[in-house]
Amino acid sequence: MKLNRFLIAAGIASLALVSCENELVQDAELNVNVVTDDNVSFDGQTITVKKGSPVTFNFSGDPDFLTFFSGEEGKKYQYKDRITVNEEEIESSNLEFTITPQYGNPANILSMYIADDFPGLDKKNFEADSVLVEQQNWKELVPQAELPQTVKVQKYSVDMKSYFGKRVAIAICYRGQTATVAQTKFTFNNMQIVNKMSSGQQTALAANSFGFTPINMLYKHNLADQKGMTSNRPYGTVTNNTSGIWNFKDMTAFFIHSSNANTALKYSWIVSNLLVVNACTPDAGTNIKNITQNLDTYNYTYGEPGTYTATFVANNGNYKQQTGVIREFTVKVVE
Repeated sequence: MKLNRFLIAAGIASLALVSCENELVQDAELNVNVVTDDNVSFDGQTITVKKGSPVTFNFSGDPDFLTFFSGEEGKKYQYKDRITVNEEEIESSNLEFTITPQYGNPANILSMYIADDFPGLDKKNFEADSVLVEQQNWKELVPQAELPQTVKVQKYSVDMKSYFGKRVAIAICYRGQTATVAQTKFTFNNMQIVNKMSSGQQTALAANSFGFTPINMLYKHNLADQKGMTSNRPYGTVTNNTSGIWNFKDMTAFFIHSSNANTALKYSWIVSNLLVVNACTPDAGTNIKNITQNLDTYNYTYGEPGTYTATFVANNGNYKQQTGVIREFTVKVVE
């Protein structure tokens, strides 16, 4: 009986050991070589390649996941976790966007504001938020007279350097002026804060990172041309053309739709989260392999002369642990 108990205990321990071993992650391995030809040379660390000629990387080691950072703008491994740029490095900082007005008379419908003392929206208390935005001591971001007064596309670049070190809110107010003609549709294209550094590098914070929240001031009025909006009427957006309601389906071209003549005047705001002007989107690599794939070769072409740091990040892992290895190469792209 004692022997049987001992064998059972030993079996259980053995199964537990196997289970633990199955949960262990094999260390990630990656070796990288470069195919050379008349346009590509490689000395083991530095790749010299003619502009427009593909570089062929050969791999061994078969990691579960493999990510490639080319070293070009927005694709630098060293900046993968960067969310702000040092103010001293920034040569210029501008909010850039284009406004496309359509239909009717756009004069004085739009206002654009900024504040560095805005407390932020509650987003769950419409009455408080609607009063807050109307009573806030906003500063004009763009003078209203410089916003579209006719149906003509206009581009804007607003200097933002004076707001370094502050947390600011950006607001846009739409308020219809006359019902005798169609109330204008306004589309905001490619809105972003662009920071250019003395080194020549450039970072951008796009509108989809601003956290714009609509405040649909007339939502309780149940206007006839807004009845199709049935979800989150105080703070909601639409994905169709609903009069006087913001459409955020594509934040590279977000808009507030027009209203027909002889319909109720529309009134709505959008207000951003509190923003840091020198914020930036972290650089990102390209995921070129996952656990379901085999990858022995990868080709990449650099289109501009310069010196880049190409980085491969290999990872193995499960829900308990991960292991990784990094391989970096200098790439000199020549004419």
